Amino acid sequence: MIRRFNYTDRIRIQRSDVRIILKESDGRLEFDADLKSLTKYDLPLDSFVFVEAYRQTNWMRFDFGQVGAIAPAKDRLLTQFDSPDGIKFRVKVTPHGDVHTLLAEADQIPLTHPEQSEGERTPLLPVKPQKLGEEIYRLDFSGIRPLLLINSEAGHHSDIARSPAFVSLVYPAVFREILIRILLIDKHDDDSDSEDWRSQWIRFAMLNPGIGDLPDVEEAEKRSDWIDQAVKAFAKCLQTRSKFSEFWKEET
Repeated sequence: MIRRFNYTDRIRIQRSDVRIILKESDGRLEFDADLKSLTKYDLPLDSFVFVEAYRQTNWMRFDFGQVGAIAPAKDRLLTQFDSPDGIKFRVKVTPHGDVHTLLAEADQIPLTHPEQSEGERTPLLPVKPQKLGEEIYRLDFSGIRPLLLINSEAGHHSDIARSPAFVSLVYPAVFREILIRILLIDKHDDDSDSEDWRSQWIRFAMLNPGIGDLPDVEEAEKRSDWIDQAVKAFAKCLQTRSKFSEFWKEET
């Protein structure tokens, strides 16, 4: 019989209160976890703490002792993963003596590289090189936030991402695709969750001049119009027409 966690009334641990640090040595992947902030959640000190690493179908679980006495597993090697790319973590807290009831959880925690400071901001749209065949770019929604993939065989991804042609032609289309995913497909309706990438994008869209309040989730047509206005304002702020004209003059 499959035992399932009881998620009733679980506490949501903020991702910002958990730090997972990557360690690489001799081609081996290992991690450390900073869990000292768990004590501020008023959890029983004898509660069990587990850290899980996952990516697609790969999954590993590590025992980290108890809330009042964090004791990391001695073996924290990520043997199920061939690279750190895309690995996410979750932290689960369960009652002492009942590992199938969930008291608290944090999910979709990214790996932090040792050189990153705790206050270093995650970009709203990270850019990553990847082989894409004949495609120049692609949006990837499989991770903790959207990722802009740029064909590594087309040139250096950072140079491409900053080029006037790419900025003027791609970024408004990417912005539109992300808003469509958030507002019309996911039907997300909350701009107050500072840790949800969808809320972050809604707030970013609303920073553009002339953008009104977000229509209700049932008003799909009004949401489509809202997206059009947001993309129009975004393109104006980027001065995409000027950038494209600059590129076109250089090419002709």
